[in-house]
Order: sequence, then C-alpha cells, then structure tokens
Amino acid sequence: MWGCWPFSSWSFMHGGFGPGGWFVGLLVLLAVLWLLRSVFGLGGGCCHRRNARADRDDALRLLDHRLAAGSITPEEYERLRRAIVS
Repeated sequence: MWGCWPFSSWSFMHGGFGPGGWFVGLLVLLAVLWLLRSVFGLGGGCCHRRNARADRDDALRLLDHRLAAGSITPEEYERLRRAIVS
C-alpha cells in the first residue's frame, strides 16, 4: 500500500514527479497560457476590440460601397451618413 504508484518514493526521490506529475504540470502550463492569452490578448486571436473611430470608418466605407453599387439612393446615403457621424 505504501508503494502505490502515485505516492511511491521513486517519483520524488529521483527528482521527477512521475507520470501523473507530468500530466498535472502540462495542465497547469496550458491553464497559464490560456490565462495570458485571454487577459493580455496574446496569440493573435479574433476577438479583440477596436476603437469607435475604426468602427465608424468601416461603416462609412460600407455606406460608400452601397451608394456606388446603387443599392441606396443619395438621400438615403446622406441620412445614414449623418446617423453614423453624429
């Protein structure tokens, strides 16, 4: 009973943590990496927030394309542009 695998003296006496310890260490490492990525935005990711100016510029660019394609009239364009800018 005292020599059972997870608590055997072999794991700790020889400087290692045994198979179970490596698995726990890997889980801890993955948790730390996930935390760093979610808190500091490391790793690229797709879910970063942009500022309001970039959103407004995108909306105006989309509105310009809709006017050029003829899907909205110039009057609609002006009304929507005023709503975006203000």
